[in-house]
Amino acid sequence: MTQETTTPAKSEPANGNGLASVADLFPSGGPRRRYRKLTLPITGAKVRIRSLTELESSNYQATILNTRGGSTSYIRQRLIDANRRLITLCLVDSGGNRILGKNDIDRMADWDAADGAYLYDECAAHCGLNRDDLEGLVKNSATTTVDA
Repeated sequence: MTQETTTPAKSEPANGNGLASVADLFPSGGPRRRYRKLTLPITGAKVRIRSLTELESSNYQATILNTRGGSTSYIRQRLIDANRRLITLCLVDSGGNRILGKNDIDRMADWDAADGAYLYDECAAHCGLNRDDLEGLVKNSATTTVDA
């Protein structure tokens, strides 16, 4: 159901040895974004998603963590709405501006599950995440799950 992918053009490294320079790794002009247009399988709604920066991705993964008193735990509600949180970070308008915010996370609970799962999977793949990343984060930590 993917309609279009927009990826910035890749340029040849400027240093001549085929390896990236610092300037290649940190280009001026802010973060580079990649975009994709999608059609949701159930509603047929056409949407656009964007990639995340490394900081945005790390912050998203950290949203499920609660660090109180020196110990780390997973907040149950944040695990439940983790898919919807990623969707709010990725869904954008034609100008690349986010169209959903924190207030929309609970509202998305009423979406058809097939549309939500499809959109989460597409966002996660576009951002280089997958369900195993989140599950691995949970399994590889000696933490407890708390309700909030």
